[in-house]
Amino acid sequence: MNAGRLPDGDFFASFVAECSDPVVSVDGEGAIVHANPATASAFGYKPNELQGRELAFIVAPDAGDAGAESVRDRIARVEGLDESGSVSVPIRHADGHTVTFSVRFHEHVPGGAGGDGGDEADRDGRDPVYTGIFRDGVEEVGGRRAETFRNLVEHAGHAIYVTDTDGTIEYVNPAFTEQTGYEPEEALGETPAILNSGEMPDEYFDALWATLLDGEVWEEEIVDRRRDGEPYHAHQTIAPVVDDDGEVSRFVAIQTDITERKAATGRLKQYRDIVERLDDPVLLQNRDGEFELLNEAVSEFAGVDREALYGTDEFALMDPAAAAEIDERRREVLEREETVEYEVSPEFPTSGREATFSTQRYPYYDADGELAGTFAICRNVTDRKRRERELERYERAINGATDLIAAVDRDGRLLFANPQYREYHGIGDRDVTDLTLADVVPEGSYERVERQVERALRGESVEYRTTRTHPTRGKRTFDVRYYPLDSPDGEAPAGVVGVLRDVTDSENRARQLRVVDRVLQHNLRNALTVVRGRAQQIAAGDADPAAAAEYVVSRADDLLETSEKAHHITEILSDGAETERVDVGRIVRQVAAAAADEFPSATVDVSVPDDGIAVASATTWLSRAVDEMIRNAIVHHDRDRPTVEVSVETSDDSVAVRVADDGPGLSDMNRDVLVDGTAVDALYHGSGLGLWLVYWVVQQSGGSAAVADAEPRGTAVTLTLSRREGRLPGE
Repeated sequence: MNAGRLPDGDFFASFVAECSDPVVSVDGEGAIVHANPATASAFGYKPNELQGRELAFIVAPDAGDAGAESVRDRIARVEGLDESGSVSVPIRHADGHTVTFSVRFHEHVPGGAGGDGGDEADRDGRDPVYTGIFRDGVEEVGGRRAETFRNLVEHAGHAIYVTDTDGTIEYVNPAFTEQTGYEPEEALGETPAILNSGEMPDEYFDALWATLLDGEVWEEEIVDRRRDGEPYHAHQTIAPVVDDDGEVSRFVAIQTDITERKAATGRLKQYRDIVERLDDPVLLQNRDGEFELLNEAVSEFAGVDREALYGTDEFALMDPAAAAEIDERRREVLEREETVEYEVSPEFPTSGREATFSTQRYPYYDADGELAGTFAICRNVTDRKRRERELERYERAINGATDLIAAVDRDGRLLFANPQYREYHGIGDRDVTDLTLADVVPEGSYERVERQVERALRGESVEYRTTRTHPTRGKRTFDVRYYPLDSPDGEAPAGVVGVLRDVTDSENRARQLRVVDRVLQHNLRNALTVVRGRAQQIAAGDADPAAAAEYVVSRADDLLETSEKAHHITEILSDGAETERVDVGRIVRQVAAAAADEFPSATVDVSVPDDGIAVASATTWLSRAVDEMIRNAIVHHDRDRPTVEVSVETSDDSVAVRVADDGPGLSDMNRDVLVDGTAVDALYHGSGLGLWLVYWVVQQSGGSAAVADAEPRGTAVTLTLSRREGRLPGE
């Protein structure tokens, strides 16, 4: 538009029609001659319903004070209306409630170009009319800043509502509707009791009203209820609004929905307690970045008086790096005209404070809808960020530990599990919160685990040792510790943290050392005693040197055999308890054939399925264990022609190797060694050491051993291994 050139009448007509504020024109008698469409939503009357009626018709008749009655009289007279300046007019809405507007009337002649009615030549005999624009609660003095605050409130992400001193709701912002589900027309005229969840005690409301009526601000967390009945947690601040006479005229309440934060705190009790109180600096900057509006929180962080900050920018508050980052984000909002969320950690040189803010920055539009700048709401997340860093350190420590670590709530439902716990229990990457202890702990161990967890839930720290059989790792020994998981409210434990340390290898090696030490000491002592005696006989000439030497060689061979078994046991226990798919039938057939060749006087009968049928999970030492069983049955037989029957049987879940002989049978000690690895202190023969080797091969294969008497004499030893589906590699 060129300077000095006025828009034509169509432009003004369009402007009035599209104006969001009510526009009303009255004639000299006070009758309404024009009303724009905005009157329908503001007053509750359509324009055609107002035309012809006196303006005083919609002025509230029961405003209750002399000032309001004076306004009615002034509007009814019309004369001098344009000289009255800005007038506060209580308008009675069509639905009965009262809304106060600020309005200034201007005299003009219909069809006139200037619109001020000051030139008699322009009147051309036409009667003047008086037009006013009604603005909701906007006073002339301070109007620009109040309008700014209104824009902030309308765009704020917090629910805001205003009540009179009796608690009747007069205003709600869009975030209120989004948060509570109540539309403005449903909330206006009601009290905040529509949000009452019933969970707050009467003492809460007594203290609230006592505080407000004393003119003080009330701030607290509250449980309210949405329109659909769903409860929600909110951080609520209620402040009194004081009029020009210093009297409390209404209350403004600001709610921050913290339901998700509360829920997150409940789900993550095992990591840390999260109680955040948010400092919310609010600031508005024009397009050049100059502060036009600041709340007190900004001044507190900056350590600078708020008034001194107006007209400056973020570079006056904080370190240059953070200021430059914020400036870039501000320009991004102006360019895109979209909300931008970001985090920044400024340092404030004057106050010496540092903080991290999670910021939402919005485009800000003036009353004409023009982009005027940006405003930002900054949430102080310093404590949360610090806790997140601590949490990351704890997570790295827990996830990097070799121990199995998990936590359960009071109902036994898993809260978290580290990778080692997941891998051992076959959980994988699935969400562990869908699982309970009963889902992951073997049935035979569950009752004991449940008892120990109950002790921890009573506040005790529990330590014990247990063994569990893993489907592929065999029998494992764990040192278990249970610790109560602190509750955010400091009451009863919220759950239990369990730490399982696998001590199988160290325990196995300790047992191995005890057994090998005992066996070797016994056999060495006996053998060396006999060798020394024979040597003395040879020296004294009391023995045949050749026969004595032969006997010495025989004892030396026994020692070498014992040493070899001890070496094999060392190798077995040094290997990790890793299993693979093995063809048990093929192994048994090969080992039995080798034994038959080595011991031609023995009869070795073999009954095994075809290759690839009896596939099981076992260590690579399985062939050594089968060889030891067949060899033990032949070598320790009490007849010249021993008979050994070796068979392999399969089922859906397992593969069983059975070795039966017709010899004298195993001693109780050897049975204990073979079945459960006990009788360590009684074990001293090399033959027992061989059976102990069998025991460890079976254990590391995740299998079991059983011993029974054969008919009519002898022993039957059965090794049972877990079945594996599928075919072997290369088949």
